[in-house]
Amino acid sequence: MKQKLMQWVLAATLVCGTCVFTSCSKDKDDPAPTPVPEEQKVDPQPEPQPEPEPVPVKKNKDVFVEHTRTMTKQLAENLNFTSWNTANEFNTYFNTYVLNNPEFNKAILAAFVQKVMLSVKPVEEGSPLAAAGFTSFGTVDLTNFNYRFTMNENNAGFNIEEAEDFEVLLNGFNPMSEQMENGIYKVNLKVGGTTMTRVLPMPNVDGMAMVILLGSEFEFAMSSKISGSWNDDFSGIMHYVLPDGETDNSKGFTADAVINSNILPGTVGELGDKSQLEISISSDRVNGHATGQATWSQNGMKVLDLSVKESGEKMGAISNLDLSQFSSSASIFELIGSILGTRSIDEAKLTLLDDMTTTFSISNLKQLLEIEGDYRHDGRNYASKEAIEEYTKKMNELVKAELYCKGLNQTIPMTLLTAPVGVDYWTVYGFKFSDEEDYISMLSLLDRKTFAYMLNIMDHAVDPMEQSIIVVRQLLQYVQSLLGTFIQG
Repeated sequence: MKQKLMQWVLAATLVCGTCVFTSCSKDKDDPAPTPVPEEQKVDPQPEPQPEPEPVPVKKNKDVFVEHTRTMTKQLAENLNFTSWNTANEFNTYFNTYVLNNPEFNKAILAAFVQKVMLSVKPVEEGSPLAAAGFTSFGTVDLTNFNYRFTMNENNAGFNIEEAEDFEVLLNGFNPMSEQMENGIYKVNLKVGGTTMTRVLPMPNVDGMAMVILLGSEFEFAMSSKISGSWNDDFSGIMHYVLPDGETDNSKGFTADAVINSNILPGTVGELGDKSQLEISISSDRVNGHATGQATWSQNGMKVLDLSVKESGEKMGAISNLDLSQFSSSASIFELIGSILGTRSIDEAKLTLLDDMTTTFSISNLKQLLEIEGDYRHDGRNYASKEAIEEYTKKMNELVKAELYCKGLNQTIPMTLLTAPVGVDYWTVYGFKFSDEEDYISMLSLLDRKTFAYMLNIMDHAVDPMEQSIIVVRQLLQYVQSLLGTFIQG
């Protein structure tokens, strides 16, 4: 995106004198012209020019405010949340009628059991399975687990049949016809790549192991027939790779995913949407390092680019989390803190619209989240300026940040400041411009128009964000219950 700044233009008016020409007649009867004495000739003098007014020089702060307003306006005008809302609805429906549906669990468990029982063999003496206490085992090859699960007409169960890939067909409401329709939604999964092995105890069968063969590559599509023909609303590919010779992620892993959306206009809303989310993660649990990258583009516009390098103690296991404590949408920060433990963010870069890049580091993320929670609690209870200032000081000890604006070629140091907001005091970011003596609060840089554009964006994002938190919590609960079932079985 190329941003153009308005330049002041000063017009200079040139006033020219007039020249008087005389003509000579060639007629012989005309008397000869009387010569003008040399000393009587007068050259035209230019009129005095007015002194040009000095061009006003804008401060870096003012230029930055104008640039930010233009960028925020572009976001407000072009950003839409059709894909986000559609993904939330799709995932909520999938969580309810598939993942957390006892009938589906019975159907898929029956398919698992059938695969296992057809391949049961005794465990060889001296083998790793024998050392783990198993006497027999059965194999489930998920790279070839090709079944179609079709929801019954009464929505009470699923019919199972062989298929080319793993496929789930669901009944649902068609917003265009405003009627319930059978088989209107579909989830398709293809598994391939390098084979990995996972051993779990067979539920309710003593001494039997399930040897599950997993693929390193997952290609998926979430489709709907709302428009009358199948359309891949979401599609993508994911890779999950373990270190050479490893059968679990205790030493680390690498993962990446590309997820595309193609929401047709008029199907789930008036606006259509094409977006792409690219994610990559690398975890080295031996040395305690990890990196992450995420890029989001929408309708040809690169909206967000995030990269993170972090280190510290090993992340907590999802199976050990008590998800009942995360009852509110705000508690997602507690969830992040519980998973990350006392890890630090060595360097993170967040770029918006391929223009503004914020670089920051956090020496202890869990501690920062705890301080943030205490600060918000006290702030809502009308804490004094001095009390908020103490929180600001503690957070500044943990966070370092700066902002680079490519469109203006400015690097702006940042710090946390305590600023008045109505009758309260908040901790906000401050910016240090090269032609200013002190840090300037972010709130004082937001003019009315920019603030209005930001409110537009946040207002449209609130519902999708809250719903996403609910969906993720449901998914984690399902994963936790699934792990518990296998472990206890």
